[in-house]
Amino acid sequence: MVEIRHRDSGEVLRIVKAGNLIGVDLREDILDGADLRGADLSGAWLQETDLAGADLSGAILKGAILVRTHLVGADLSGARFEGARLSDGSPGGGALLAGCNLVGVVFDGCDLRYVDMHESDLSDAQIRRTDLTNACFRSARLRRAQIRDSLLMEALFSNADLSDVDIQNTHMNGAKLYRTRLDRARLGSSGGRIPVVLNLANMREASLVDADLRGVSMCDVNMHHADLTRADLSGVQLMGGVLRHADVTDADFSGVSLETVNVTFANFSCARNAVVPAFKHNVR
Repeated sequence: MVEIRHRDSGEVLRIVKAGNLIGVDLREDILDGADLRGADLSGAWLQETDLAGADLSGAILKGAILVRTHLVGADLSGARFEGARLSDGSPGGGALLAGCNLVGVVFDGCDLRYVDMHESDLSDAQIRRTDLTNACFRSARLRRAQIRDSLLMEALFSNADLSDVDIQNTHMNGAKLYRTRLDRARLGSSGGRIPVVLNLANMREASLVDADLRGVSMCDVNMHHADLTRADLSGVQLMGGVLRHADVTDADFSGVSLETVNVTFANFSCARNAVVPAFKHNVR
C-alpha cells in the first residue's frame, strides 16, 4: 500500500492499494501539492489529473499518460519522461506546465504538441526525438538546453531565454521567436552537426549575439531589428528573409546570397564577407 501525501502538510491525499505506483490509474484525481519525489510512475495514467504545485522532482514517467494534466507550478526538476504522452495532438489537448521547475528534465520520444510551458524554467533540459509542435514557451528559460532530432514547428518562444542552447537536426519552421534571446546559441552545422531548419520563423527583435548559424535554412525569416552581432551566418539560406534595421556588426556572411533579402537600413559596412548587390538601396 502506498500513501500519497501533501508535500507541505503531510496530509494523506490518496491511498494506492499496491506495492508501488507503476501503472497506477489516477485519472481526473485531485492531487494538488502531492509529494511524489523520485516516484516511479512508469505507465501511470494521469490524464486530466490535478497536480498543481506537486513535487515530482526526479520522478520517472516512462510511458506515462499526462494528456491535459494540470501541473502549474509543479517541481519536475530532473524528472525523466520517456515515451510519455502529454498531448492528444489537438489545440487545448496538451498538459499545462506553466511556471514549473523543469531544470534538467529529460523528454525522450515524447508527444508534447500544444503543451503550455510558459514562464517555466527548462535550463539544462535534454529534449530528444520529441514532438513540440505548437508548444508554448513564452517567457520561459531554456538556458543551456540540448535539443536533438525534434519538432518545434510553430512553437511560441516570444520573450524566452535560450542563451547557450544547443539545437541540431530539429525543424523549427514557423517558430515564433519574437524578442527571444539566443545569444551564443549553437544551431549550425559545425563539426558534422545537422543544422536547424528555421524557415518562416519570426525572429523580429531577437538577440543572436555570437550565435552559430552556419548552414541553417532561414528562408523567409523575419529578423527585423534583430541583433546579429558577431553571429556566424556562413552558408545560411536567407532567400526572402528580412534583415531590415538588423545589427550585423562583425557578423560573418560568407557564402550568403543577399539578392532576395530585405537589408534596408542595416549597416553592412560593419559585417564580414557580405556581398550586397548594387541595386540594394538604403544600405549602409
